[in-house]
Amino acid sequence: MHTNENRNKRKGIPGQQVQDNKAMHCNMQLFENEAGEYYPVVDRMEQPTLVRGEYIPIGNRFHYPKRWGRKYAAVKLIEHKIEIEKNIIASAESELEKLKRCLDAIGDWSDTDE
Repeated sequence: MHTNENRNKRKGIPGQQVQDNKAMHCNMQLFENEAGEYYPVVDRMEQPTLVRGEYIPIGNRFHYPKRWGRKYAAVKLIEHKIEIEKNIIASAESELEKLKRCLDAIGDWSDTDE
């Protein structure tokens, strides 16, 4: 005869992790020195954390699996940061063009308030 106690040991307690999907992770962060140059710093976590389906850098930080290696992670972080900066430049150029067109249109107005 099975008791609820035996059944919970076999199947696990609700809310308890069943599969072993943890791995060692690291956190990488970009810092800027006095000369204005970036340098990455890696902080290794002491305990394994859950493996994610996707790893995306956020700002100057990147949480990644240790097995990827710091070189691969640094490349991903910096490429992501470069892409963000390119998008900012493209957005700024687009905004400048719109503002210039608006200024040109205003230049055609008459000087009176009519």
